[in-house]
Amino acid sequence: MQEETTSGVLVPEEELANTINRQQAEIDALRLNGITRIESLRNEIANIKRNKQIDDETKKELIEKDKAAIEEAKQVVEANKEELQAKVKELIEYINVNYNAYAKAQREENKMVLAQAKQVHDEEIAKFKAEKAEALAKAQAEWEARKAEIPPDMEPKKVKEIKTEHANTIKDLKAVYDQKINDANVAYNDKREVYKDKLHKIYLEKYAAIERANNKKLPILSAVEQKLENYVYNFDVKNFFLKNGLYICLVFLIIIAIIIYAADNGRFLFNGTTILLILNQVSPRMFFALGVAGLIVLAGTDLSIGRLVGLSAVMTGMLVTTTGETSVTFFGVSPDFSAIPLGLRVIFAFLLSIAACVAITSLAGFFTAKFKMHPFVSTLATQLITFGLIAGITGNSFTGNPDPTVKNVIAGSIGGFPVMIIYAVIGIAVMWFIWNKTTFGKNMFAVGGNAEAAAVSGISVFKVTLLVFVLAGIYYGIGGSINAVYTGSVRAQTGQGYETDAIAACVVGGVSFSGGVGKISGVVIGALLFQAITVILPYIGITDANYQLAIKGVIILAAVALDCAKYLKKK
Repeated sequence: MQEETTSGVLVPEEELANTINRQQAEIDALRLNGITRIESLRNEIANIKRNKQIDDETKKELIEKDKAAIEEAKQVVEANKEELQAKVKELIEYINVNYNAYAKAQREENKMVLAQAKQVHDEEIAKFKAEKAEALAKAQAEWEARKAEIPPDMEPKKVKEIKTEHANTIKDLKAVYDQKINDANVAYNDKREVYKDKLHKIYLEKYAAIERANNKKLPILSAVEQKLENYVYNFDVKNFFLKNGLYICLVFLIIIAIIIYAADNGRFLFNGTTILLILNQVSPRMFFALGVAGLIVLAGTDLSIGRLVGLSAVMTGMLVTTTGETSVTFFGVSPDFSAIPLGLRVIFAFLLSIAACVAITSLAGFFTAKFKMHPFVSTLATQLITFGLIAGITGNSFTGNPDPTVKNVIAGSIGGFPVMIIYAVIGIAVMWFIWNKTTFGKNMFAVGGNAEAAAVSGISVFKVTLLVFVLAGIYYGIGGSINAVYTGSVRAQTGQGYETDAIAACVVGGVSFSGGVGKISGVVIGALLFQAITVILPYIGITDANYQLAIKGVIILAAVALDCAKYLKKK
C-alpha cells in the first residue's frame, strides 16, 4: 500500500508497527509502577483471600502490606497522569490516522479489483447462458428430427423410452451449465469475501492497537465505531429479513394505520396521549409476557396465564376495597376484611396473589420436570383446574371496586405519567438481570438449548425447570394484582385470552419455540408492537373484536412461521 491519500503516502506496515510498539512501550513503562502494579496487587489480594492454606492473621498482614503498596502505586499514577494521558492521546491519534488511511486505500483497491471481477463475472455468466441456450436449441432440433423419424406403429413403451432419453439429455445439459453458472457465482463471491476480509482485518488491528494503548478498553467513540464495523461486516440481507421480517411488517402496518388515520382525521395518530395509553395498557401484560418467556426458552408454553390472572385478580380485588367488604362470594359467603388496615390488606393481597399463582405454576412445573410432560398438557390441566375451582367457589361473582387511594398509587399517574409503566420497567430490569447475570439464567438457556447436554454437564434439569415455572408464577401474580387494581371490579373470568397476547409478544420478539433462544429486549419490543397493533385497530375502523382476534391470529402464525424458518435454516 503505497498510493497517495489525503494524509500523504501511506506509512509502510513495518514502520507503522515499529512506531506503535515504541510508543506503546513508553506508555507501558509509565503504567508499570502505577496502574499495572495496582491491578497486580488487587489480584494478589483476591488470591490471598481465597487461599485456605493461610491463617487469618497472616492473610491480614499480607493484605495490609499490599494495600500500603497500592497507596504508593497511586502516587505514581498521579505523578505520571498528565504525561500518560498525553502519550495515550498521541498514540490513539496516530493509530486512527494511519489505519484510517490504510482502510481508505483498501476500499479503493477493493472497488477497483471487484469492479474488474464483476465485469469478468458478468461476461462469464452471459457466455454460459448463451452456450446453454445454444446447446438446448441444438438438442431440441435433434429431438424434433428424431421425433419425425419415429414410425406411427412403434410400441408405446419404446416411444416412452425415447422421450425419457431426450428429457434426461435436456436435464443433463441444464445441470452442466447451471453448475458452471453456480461455480462462477461462487468464485466471484469468494473474491468479494477475500477483499471484504482484508478491509475488516485493518479495522481489527486498529481497534486492538487502540485497546492496548487505552489500558485494555476502547474509548466510547472507538467502541461505537467497532460495533458499527462489525455489524456492516456481518450483515446479510437474507438473514436480516428472516430475523426482522415480522418487525418490519408490523411497523409497516402501523405506518399504514397512521396514514389512514391522518387522512380521515387530519391529525397524527401517535401523539403523547396515545403513546402513554399504549405503554400504560401494556404494563401489566408485560409481566405475563416476561413470565411465559422463560417457559418458551425451555421449548414449552403456558396455557394457564389467563386463568391465573383471574385467580390473582380475585385474590387482590376482594382485599383492596375501601371498607374491606367485598361482593365476591366464597361458597355463597362474602368475606369481610374490614378489621385489617388498608395498607396491610394491599400487601397481603399481592403476597396472596403471588403465592396462589406460584402454587399453580409449581404444580404444572413439577409434572413437566418430573414426568417429562409437555407444558402444553400440564398447563392446560392447571388452566382447567384453576378456572373450574375459582369460578365454582366464587360463583364467578365480582369483587367490587378497589379503594381510590390504592388505585391511584398502583394504577394512577404522577404528573400525568402512569405509574404502572414504572412497575413494568422494574419488572423488565429484574428479569433482564436474572436472564443475563445469574447462573440460573445461563442454566435456563442451557436446558432450553439441549436438556440432555445440560444434564451431562451437571445442571439439574428438574430444578431449573421448576424454578422457571416458579418465576413465571411470581410475575403472573404481580401482573395480575396490578391488572386487578387497574381494571376495577373483577371476577374469575377476568384475564380470559391473556395467554395469547403474552405468547404472541414473545414469539414476535424472537423467543424461539425451538428452545434456548430469546432476549428480554425482544420480549419488550414484541409486547409493545402487539399492544400498538391492538390499540390502533379501533382508530382505523376495525372495532369488531372478532376481526381483531383474526388479525392477532395472523400475526402469531406469521411469527411462528418465521421462527420455524430460522430453526430449519439453522439446522
